[in-house]
Amino acid sequence: MPREYAAPSPDLLAWVGGEVGPGGRVVAVERLVGGITADMDRLTVSLPGRDVEVVLRRWADEDGTTDLVVREAAALTALAASPGHGVPVPELVATGPRRTLTTALAGEPDLAPADPASWLAQLAAAQAAVHTVTPLPANPRAAADRYEDRPRALDWIADRGLREAARQAADGPPPRDDLAFVHGDFQHFNVLWLDGRLTGVVDWPHAGVASRGTDVGHCRLNLAVLLGPQAAAGHLTAYERAAGAPVDRRADLRSLLCFDVEWQEFIPRQVAGRAALDVAGMPDRVAHTVRDALDALDASG
Repeated sequence: MPREYAAPSPDLLAWVGGEVGPGGRVVAVERLVGGITADMDRLTVSLPGRDVEVVLRRWADEDGTTDLVVREAAALTALAASPGHGVPVPELVATGPRRTLTTALAGEPDLAPADPASWLAQLAAAQAAVHTVTPLPANPRAAADRYEDRPRALDWIADRGLREAARQAADGPPPRDDLAFVHGDFQHFNVLWLDGRLTGVVDWPHAGVASRGTDVGHCRLNLAVLLGPQAAAGHLTAYERAAGAPVDRRADLRSLLCFDVEWQEFIPRQVAGRAALDVAGMPDRVAHTVRDALDALDASG
């Protein structure tokens, strides 16, 4: 959940400088907005003869933080070992207690694209490319199945018939024959853009092995929340075109059902004024997307 931002301490800045290189000294700190579970800063580090920009992520002292650090480090290592994917991603610089330090990439999230079709096509192509990465043998752990994390009342779906049909269709574990390396939180808040071109996919602490449909469905859920069911449908079409294969429709549906009314509280903080946002309409937009997903699941047999 959202937490109050705290600037990095002098000791932490000294650690960053030392990890970047001998004689490194942090000369500028820029807070990155939109984070809800960790503090993020873009730091400029002065080295002899040059400056280097890095990103520091800091989690609060909470359960599970160590796993997030390990998971992100393992993901960035796997991505570096599979350069053929072609997706611009940060490089791991260092890890520490409840923190990761990575290289900085150009660009920033674009939540109101001037060319939505190109934006969706690039987003989908990047996600499909991520799914071609070979996980590290030492860390093939499954990404979290958010649908199983807690009971789902689905009360935000006003249509009781749709609610029950969706619950029944989603029942059971995700498929085991659609597994791939996944980002785990692939969506527009974690993708960087510059002049209409995708320049980076960031924030990898939830990466692991899971169904492609689970990862795609999570992205579609976020698109439905911010932009609506048409964007969610467009992403699925563009992804399957880029991947050359369909996703498991039930895994996709399970991710869509992970919406909760709590999203109406934290999504505005993530958007942070960077796009128009209809908070009240979120449940209806996701319910529309769920209905479309159910229709697709029925059509697939």
